[in-house]
Amino acid sequence: MKDKLNIAVLFGGQSPEHEVSRKSAAFIADTLSKSEAYNLFLVGINKQGEWKYFPGETRMMRDGSWEIEPGLERAFLTADTTDNLLYFPESSREAVHIDCVFPVLHGSNGEDGRIQGMLEMSGIPFVGCGMLSSALAMDKSFANKIMDISGIPHTPWCSVDMSPYRQDTKKELDKICSKLEFPIFVKPANAGSSIGISRAENRQDLDEAINLALNYDRCVVLEQAVKGRELEISALGTVANLTLSVVGEVIPDRQFYDYSAKYEEDSASQLIVPAKLSESELTEIKRYAAKTFEALNCYGMARIDFFLSDTGEVLVNEVNTIPGFVDISMYPRLLAASGISAEELLDRLIELAFERYLHGK
Repeated sequence: MKDKLNIAVLFGGQSPEHEVSRKSAAFIADTLSKSEAYNLFLVGINKQGEWKYFPGETRMMRDGSWEIEPGLERAFLTADTTDNLLYFPESSREAVHIDCVFPVLHGSNGEDGRIQGMLEMSGIPFVGCGMLSSALAMDKSFANKIMDISGIPHTPWCSVDMSPYRQDTKKELDKICSKLEFPIFVKPANAGSSIGISRAENRQDLDEAINLALNYDRCVVLEQAVKGRELEISALGTVANLTLSVVGEVIPDRQFYDYSAKYEEDSASQLIVPAKLSESELTEIKRYAAKTFEALNCYGMARIDFFLSDTGEVLVNEVNTIPGFVDISMYPRLLAASGISAEELLDRLIELAFERYLHGK
């Protein structure tokens, strides 16, 4: 019997969040490598969709130079259930049995249920939410509909599809303006890390913002801006056994917490852990975090983002099923502040992957 588990860490991908994925995976690989329990197999997916085995240093994942490492071999998993193998089709290297996959693929083709569906078909244990919950949480339009049905409070919203918007822009803008008040946040329905998001202050801004968002998805979600505080909470576990972290607060250095505010080194955005909240506010945030986790059928991990309005309303903003794991990311940081180290967190996520596999969830 082998002493170590073979863990495949997938990173990169073809989404606009490729760079963030590389950095998150480097953090995860560095953390897992401290343990004697794992053999790591790092598999990078470049922007052309090619899967490559990367045995090099994680600093090359962070700066993107991993792709120019000489001698990279193609490597891939299949949906064949015969054996959970990582194949190397262009070399004499023998296929490796993979015990568990850690998909660190933010955005499309990684966080939206597609890779999860492939892994579910193959029968390989994997970290995080399954296919359905990943797809539902990724699509903000469907997630908002489920929150509506489940009685989970969130900001007033509506959506628009590309075809009717292109056919009669004026009519669609009239409909939006009759439902929502400015300022309005405009988001691609399927994107993360604030990619393609804009804040519209007037009708002209709104048209420009929708056209920008349509570059990333055929469906666009529009949400009425909330005056108040931005809060985040980390969830770890299952619906039946859920650990919720302390709550953190984000104070952006600009109008909203966009991609550069989250990930650029010169960002002056403040991350306050723990946030100063009353007991009643904290109780309500945790109640709705657990309710959202269950409503979207989440499993393993999720970061749930909230607004606390100036009028005292607790509103769910969105759910991220593969949250960032860069050094400043809130997901591991909030759990660390709750007494769960990065090493303990990743061990638990891998344990959860096996628990789901064994119980057929």
